[in-house]
Amino acid sequence: MARSNGSSGSSFSIIGDGITITGNIESKVDLHIDGDVIGDVHCLSLVQGPSSKIQGAIKAQNASLSGSVEGSIDAGDLAISSSARIGGDVTYENVTIEQGGHVDGKFKHRSMSSPNLAKSTVDKSARAIPLELTDGDKAA
Repeated sequence: MARSNGSSGSSFSIIGDGITITGNIESKVDLHIDGDVIGDVHCLSLVQGPSSKIQGAIKAQNASLSGSVEGSIDAGDLAISSSARIGGDVTYENVTIEQGGHVDGKFKHRSMSSPNLAKSTVDKSARAIPLELTDGDKAA
């Protein structure tokens, strides 16, 4: 089902509860998924309902996840609700995780510029003073 918002001309599609799609989804509009998807999802903006299950990679500019995801996520603005269960690595620009939201994977910030690792702010010629512990000192 696709609906159009008359004022802006934008549209979105809904995959309803009880529907299972096997295969990749590529969309130039916003998606709302309440059903199950076995395949990758690539769209402009994604809203996932709490009973939804996605088994595949997600790539979206914005994603609001409330259901189960087994796969990697790449999103600009990412919101993970308290009911979400994510199993996969997450790449993001901005992320919000509600208390109770579960992610089993690595997080990586999608930065526009890489740090200059060749530039050093530490004087490498200076030597550190050695640390000496006495009998009464405890090391952490």
